[in-house]
Amino acid sequence: MEKKDIAWLFAVIVVSVLLIVSIVLGLNGYYYSIAYTNTNAEFKVGDNVVISVKPNQSEVVSFTFDGAFLPKEKIPHVIQIKADKLETNLKIRVKAQIFGMSEMRTFDFVTTNHFARGLDGYYYFDDVLQGGSKLTFSNFIIMPEDSDFRSQEKYVLSVIVETLDSTLDIDNIWVVEK
Repeated sequence: MEKKDIAWLFAVIVVSVLLIVSIVLGLNGYYYSIAYTNTNAEFKVGDNVVISVKPNQSEVVSFTFDGAFLPKEKIPHVIQIKADKLETNLKIRVKAQIFGMSEMRTFDFVTTNHFARGLDGYYYFDDVLQGGSKLTFSNFIIMPEDSDFRSQEKYVLSVIVETLDSTLDIDNIWVVEK
């Protein structure tokens, strides 16, 4: 074999190995991207969700949406709150905020009869949530009237559910403004 032939043989082997490695990596990437999209836990506005809560903690669930919704548009969006099997009863308050805008905006929720909106922007549950039970916070959300969403941009709606043990002094801890 001549030196020329060895160089070509070496180049062919290197290119073949690189081709095989790129095919293997490409197939693995494709497999994992399919697995990721099938198990992605990202919620979108309009998805129904159950938020599990524990005493004296807060839970946050975020929903993405694009700016294609119209002001005052009513979107079916069921949010339920579930207390796992607990030994205590809970007081609940809920707040929602939009991220991705220059100013903070809030959504209006079509809530059940047991939630009332306070002056501080929180929705307060007028009863106690017993351990092992579930309640519906909202059935619909209404887009803000003065919204200036852009249809090509993505926004995030975060729903914060806060709980306190019902035996605590709720009015002084949360400084409730109703």
